Amino acid sequence: MYRQLIDQAEKYLRSLNTGDNIANQLKGSLAKLMAAGEANADAACRRLLLSRRTLQRRLKAERTSFQKVLKEARAELAVRYLRDERLKALEVAMLLGYSSISSFTTAFKSWYDMPPAEYRQRILRIAGA
Repeated sequence: MYRQLIDQAEKYLRSLNTGDNIANQLKGSLAKLMAAGEANADAACRRLLLSRRTLQRRLKAERTSFQKVLKEARAELAVRYLRDERLKALEVAMLLGYSSISSFTTAFKSWYDMPPAEYRQRILRIAGA
């Protein structure tokens, strides 16, 4: 199931990001890195075969940063994972690279102005209607 979720996450991120820019390439690589607990710039550079300075320079040229791209990828994947009823909130947090449910909840609230549990209830209610 874990492998399937990672594959789905990567496919989803690729579908959102069809451009050739470095931010989109980075976002496409982050799902695996997050799930492996390696959501950091050094791991991303190794995956993209770039030096850290080159990644920073290219992201700056696109008016973004590693942290911004990571935040966007986490936010997009969070809602995707929460739609899967089989995943517990703690599993979603771990797949996104958070060490605790509380840090995931805090981040999710900052993105969507509600806790993940409330989001999930609303989505399931809509899907069941």
